[in-house]
Amino acid sequence: MPKIVILDETTANQIAAGEVVERPASVVKELVENSLDAGASTISVEIEQGGLTRIVVRDNGCGMDEEDAQLALLRHATSKIRGPADLSRITTLGFRGEALPSIAAVSKLTLKTRTATADRGTFLEVEGGKVINSGPAALAPGTIVTVENLFYNTPARKKYMKSPGTEGGVVGDYVFRLALARPEVAIRFTHNRRQVFASLGTGKLLDVIASFYGSELARQMLPVEDCSGDWLQIKGYAGRLTLHRSNRRQVTVLINGRYVYSSLVTMAVCEAYHTLLPAGRYPVAVISLSVAPELLDVNVHPAKLEVRLAREREVSEAVTRAVRKALMGNRLVIPGAVLREHEPDLREEPLPRVPRFFPPEAGRQQVLFPDHPPHSLPPTGSEGYVAEAAPVYDHAGPSFPAVEYLGQLMPTYLLATGPDGLYIIDQHAAHERVLYEKYLAALAGPGAASQMLVLPVNVFLTHREARLLEAHREFLASLGFVLDFFSQDTVVVRGLPPDFPPGEGESYLRDIIGYLDEPGRSPSREDLVHHLAAQAACRAAIKAGEGLSGAEARSLLEQLAAAGNPFTCPHGRPTIIHVSHHELAQRFKRS
Repeated sequence: MPKIVILDETTANQIAAGEVVERPASVVKELVENSLDAGASTISVEIEQGGLTRIVVRDNGCGMDEEDAQLALLRHATSKIRGPADLSRITTLGFRGEALPSIAAVSKLTLKTRTATADRGTFLEVEGGKVINSGPAALAPGTIVTVENLFYNTPARKKYMKSPGTEGGVVGDYVFRLALARPEVAIRFTHNRRQVFASLGTGKLLDVIASFYGSELARQMLPVEDCSGDWLQIKGYAGRLTLHRSNRRQVTVLINGRYVYSSLVTMAVCEAYHTLLPAGRYPVAVISLSVAPELLDVNVHPAKLEVRLAREREVSEAVTRAVRKALMGNRLVIPGAVLREHEPDLREEPLPRVPRFFPPEAGRQQVLFPDHPPHSLPPTGSEGYVAEAAPVYDHAGPSFPAVEYLGQLMPTYLLATGPDGLYIIDQHAAHERVLYEKYLAALAGPGAASQMLVLPVNVFLTHREARLLEAHREFLASLGFVLDFFSQDTVVVRGLPPDFPPGEGESYLRDIIGYLDEPGRSPSREDLVHHLAAQAACRAAIKAGEGLSGAEARSLLEQLAAAGNPFTCPHGRPTIIHVSHHELAQRFKRS
């Protein structure tokens, strides 16, 4: 008896469906794309319980007659292509003939459809891939697909689904991006009988952006447009420099009317913002490319979410150029930047000699770099940096060298002299460390207090973002955040953790959303507390280029000396560079 057997049709269909139907959002994506290919001008998407119990997609497209409706449920039956040659010039969103049979294999599906010339429509009921009922149906021209009890017969897949709120958020995100790809189509999304999103089908991309993100964000978007001959056209919108997020998820890429994941285009957009945004921040952008069909291969991913582009380098350079032209065309200046004709290396003010402070306690030996002989630098990954793990301190004494403040350089660095040479302190990194430990202490308790805001802040969110915050509402309250979910897309920030600057309520919320929304991330309370404290410290710390008085500089050094770990900022960058007497002598060739 042979060991190899041919799988039965049901098992084979469920295996094939696993590549196409990963979650409710996959079902919605495939059905909406079918509606778009059918020429629909209005599409309605309704889901219940995140799409796990019920999904309904209605359209006013061309519909199907009875024979085509039967064929549509067979694997690899399609009206989009006829042979291998068509694969090199695909102009439709679907073409494999896998969507409907794959969905039907793992759900209870009802298909109702009618063409404009038919007197009546057709309905088919399918369960687990088998047609169990069919007949005539009364409906307007178009198609209605109802999917119920998704994954009812594949419990292994169903148990990995997230909460209904999370799955619903992912569905909403897909619907929005499909609406971006086709702004001329009116698309409405309803979750648990509550309308979440609706585009008007005006054909204007900015209208779709405003309908999802809100008019406030839409006003911060700049038009992008460029053309590279007859093979590439670039259109879209890119956010101003004041509009940024903590991850790249808000860079949407559309190619030939198709929403795709493209690291190539995403990185090209981010490259246009290089050096213009704060470190770790990413732009908001919607970039739509129109390329010659023969230069695009969409048959490389089961869900058609990834594509392969010919002439990648030219595409990347063109996108970066187009976005940067939009930014520079508006004469945008980096927020907070000061333009000067000449900036002296040192502050031009007298620097009186100041007595040493933080002297070692009597009878105690202070060790800055233990295990190294005097007049030598500790080995580090970067020459001159004080490594975070290197110091081992006498816990009964101070952990910071006794130094004299000399002055400010550029003005970004503080200069000080100490027992073994010169110390250069990055004022931003040093202040970050001080604030980080302060904020960490404020968030550390099991039930942090709150500082109520005199002027509450309204934050406009996407459906996905609002559901994400709502899912972590109690956790955020335990940190000191007081939030009111005013509507389905508006959160009112009424209180913040103690000591947090009150004017940054929206920024903190955006940081939290970006952190929680990272793919595959399941942060603990400790992870989020450290992330939030680090982000808040970075935002509130003294910036490079900010002048400090002598008293302010000495106060900062004093606070840094009292920190638990004064030698690195929360992100791991060094706060201090030490140049020893020995190195100075070597540099000047002194014997």
